[in-house]
Amino acid sequence: MKEHLTRPMPKGYAALWGGITLAYVIWLVFFLRDTVLVKYETVAERTVDGYLYADITGMTGHHWLYPVWVVLSALSMLLYIAYIRKILYAERLSGGAKWFCLVTGVFAFVYVTAFAFLDAPNRAGEVATVSDKIHYVTASMIGLQWPWLFKLWGILTGTALFTNTLYAFRKFGYNSRVAVVLGSVGAAAIYLSLNCPSLGETKDFSDPRCVAHWLGALIFAFLIAAPVVMFLYHMAHTEKGLFRPTFYGFVGILLLMILLLVTVGKSALIENLPIVAAYLILLAMNFTNLYETPSG
Repeated sequence: MKEHLTRPMPKGYAALWGGITLAYVIWLVFFLRDTVLVKYETVAERTVDGYLYADITGMTGHHWLYPVWVVLSALSMLLYIAYIRKILYAERLSGGAKWFCLVTGVFAFVYVTAFAFLDAPNRAGEVATVSDKIHYVTASMIGLQWPWLFKLWGILTGTALFTNTLYAFRKFGYNSRVAVVLGSVGAAAIYLSLNCPSLGETKDFSDPRCVAHWLGALIFAFLIAAPVVMFLYHMAHTEKGLFRPTFYGFVGILLLMILLLVTVGKSALIENLPIVAAYLILLAMNFTNLYETPSG
């Protein structure tokens, strides 16, 4: 176990998340409300890949849920300030923080894995098979059928990966402001995809909905993984033990995902490869002795 950080949290982190949250609330309240509650309820917007979904936002006929979503999602963003302060910069890492990271990580791992197997339509309008989900049905496409479960998928995934990454930083005495900022931007980006539903296999980048969804998904995927890669790279070059093979293995999985996306196409199971790998690596580093080294 390395020496813990004891200096105060830089004010820039609170400013970063405060600014992101303010911009997010302004976007939802003044620019996106009519899009979600009017446009996304039309037949044209609910028809994706030829299949008419009943409710792609989870709010059709229940518009009172929109302000609830605005408040709850904004609060979930502001919690990131507490995560950074209580995990990375607290004078003493509490047992509550440890249990929060452990429970959140395990639950997110189970939830994300199970989410990929929820019923969703395939190209023929029938229930997608495992083969369909390997080849082209993505998590966000499943989310068209289960919008509130997809919202939870996004918030839970971002929270669990970010907090467990911070816990690893703290446990092994590593810190990088660049890594924390990249992870923060990545965690925030998923909210773009949660508010702008998938267009399925259609890639119409003249459609703001398509642009926002893809932009959020890509930024999230790359930047939420960046702090893990940076940490493993540092540890692989400063410590003995499992860090070096884990670094090469995780980078290999990321490269494999890119290869599969190019050759096979996007799918829920392929998307989950690096996420599940990150959960397993972070949980093993944080809550087992496998990565303890003689110098640690």
